[in-house]
Amino acid sequence: MNRCSSRLVAVSLLAVAVVVCMTDRAAACAVCYGDPDSPMAKGVVAGVLTLVGVIGFVLVGIAGTGLFWIQRSRRLGRLEDNERHPDR
Repeated sequence: MNRCSSRLVAVSLLAVAVVVCMTDRAAACAVCYGDPDSPMAKGVVAGVLTLVGVIGFVLVGIAGTGLFWIQRSRRLGRLEDNERHPDR
């Protein structure tokens, strides 16, 4: 291992140690620890639902594009078969 990569490993281990030692200072948000009826908790829920809606919309669009390509490929395959064998 060269000198630069050993320094990088040492700095990374030191950063991990600092993060692990500071876990007692971490505080949960209002959803996990506090009033679930607070405006902040309601905002978090609304944000999560918005993200689920956007991600769902994108995934449905990707699936629709894939289904469209499958349908188009089959249609083009049938057209090519008809051109090769017009008597069928």
